[in-house]
This record gives sequence, structure tokens and C-alpha cells, in this order.
Amino acid sequence: MQEDTRNYHAYSQTKLEYATSATGTYSRIYGLRVVPDIGSEPDDIETTTLDNQKYKTSILGLQDVQKYTFEFNMEDPSAEANYKIACDIEDSGNVYYWKLTLSNGVVISFRSKATTAIQGGEYGDLIGFSMTLAPIGEPEKTIPTSL
Repeated sequence: MQEDTRNYHAYSQTKLEYATSATGTYSRIYGLRVVPDIGSEPDDIETTTLDNQKYKTSILGLQDVQKYTFEFNMEDPSAEANYKIACDIEDSGNVYYWKLTLSNGVVISFRSKATTAIQGGEYGDLIGFSMTLAPIGEPEKTIPTSL
């Protein structure tokens, strides 16, 4: 039996960063806890004709527009706290450049405004918040060929 020598990566060390321009300096928002699914199943475009006798046919169409909801543990309130930074981004109403870098080096880049929400909880839970980003245009993937 041959040994599996492939490396697999966990989500630890994944980071979400933002900048005011594509070539600007990116700043990290700390406390990231949950990363949403990136990508979706494309729609089917019906191609069935009267010639088909048994099965419907289709081709792949476009993917639905996605919103990405990231979840964070909230830091203690301060001018540099992650929730303050997220609220400042939301309150500005500006479009920011975003970069999600997975621990294996895969990078998803897109532009978006942001919205925030404080998450509900119960006794013993950490206070958290979510930030929702809705990409403007198609997100770009950069896949490294080696680490």
C-alpha cells in the first residue's frame, strides 16, 4: 500500500484583509472565527428539445450572486478593536478591496461594501459579530503552485 504524502490544511491562520485600493496596503481584521462557503452551484440552462425521447438536457449557466458572511469573536472595545474597525468600514459606505487568504495560500480577492451585526448568544458564550460582504463583480482566485 502506498503512503499518502499529500499535505492538507486547516482553516487556522486564515485571514481576512481590506484596503482602500487594489494596490494599497491591506490591513487584517483579527478574531475571524467562521469563513463562509465561497462559490455556488451554477444554474442549469434547459436545452431539451422535441428530439429528446427519454431525458431532459441542460448546460451549466451562471452562478448566483453570493454574499459572504464572516463571523468574528468581538475584541474588548477600543479604537483598534475588530468590531470598531468593521463598523467604521460599514459606516463609511465606501467600497473596499478585500482579500481572503486561506492557510494553504489560496487567495480570494473582490470588492465590496460591508454590513455588520452583533450575534445573539446565551450565558457562557463569547460575544461575536458578523460582517457580510457582497462582491461587486466576479471574485478572483489565486492558487499558488507551491508554498
